[in-house]
Amino acid sequence: MKIRINLILILSLLVIGCSYNKKKTTKRSNTKMELMVLSNYGVEEKIVSKSTTSEQIKETMSGINWNNFHQVVLSTDNSNWIEVGGNLNEDGLSSMYEENGQQFIINKPPSSIEHMTDILLSYFYGDGRFKRENKFE
Repeated sequence: MKIRINLILILSLLVIGCSYNKKKTTKRSNTKMELMVLSNYGVEEKIVSKSTTSEQIKETMSGINWNNFHQVVLSTDNSNWIEVGGNLNEDGLSSMYEENGQQFIINKPPSSIEHMTDILLSYFYGDGRFKRENKFE
């Protein structure tokens, strides 16, 4: 099952990569971040914001029906982004990020939607907590 989840996420990320050609930044460093939701295994794409706030992250995560497969991506550019996603049914949850062109997949899946939201917020704030509290390979 872990291999299936990772394969689905990796394939979906290939689709995502094409969408990261815009400059984005966050409030932590005046670099805008883009918030995007992919649904239906990456078939549907919706940009929530090109200048994301922490409230938008929280509202987006709580507004998704996680019984269906979704991915939420927060990015600064095509070499620096984080993604959380999956569903609460057969696929499970996962997270991965890319930093300076190198990709990392979470070792132990997120335990809840709140856990995934915390991962995104940590990335947004640039505090590195998501890396300290979760093992990525």
